[in-house]
Amino acid sequence: MIWIARIAALLVGLFSLVAGAMTLISPAEMGESLGIGALSPLGLNALRADVGAFFLASTIASAVALFGGRPQWILGAAVLYGLAAAGRLLGVVVDGAPEGVLQPIVVEITMVVLSLFAARMLARG
Repeated sequence: MIWIARIAALLVGLFSLVAGAMTLISPAEMGESLGIGALSPLGLNALRADVGAFFLASTIASAVALFGGRPQWILGAAVLYGLAAAGRLLGVVVDGAPEGVLQPIVVEITMVVLSLFAARMLARG
């Protein structure tokens, strides 16, 4: 079971790393894929900084859990992705369901489940 937990943590970390790297390298394209537009150079900067920080914080949390012997750190990724999913669900309730909203909700909930599973199993050692 420990290997499955390690794979779960690795998947969360790799997904987060790729998304974070894409945000740093091509913030406008990443923003567009998320339905967020960079209306100005400041907006482009905010995409790179804020969205990139979200994903890279999840990467760090996963890496410390997996390689640093601190499994509880991946709970940080679970909180970030959980809050993102909650915000999307709130948006669906308040504003209606925009086209394409289901995929990011599924991804975020999957990241939460993988993170919680990894935290629990890695803590057992």
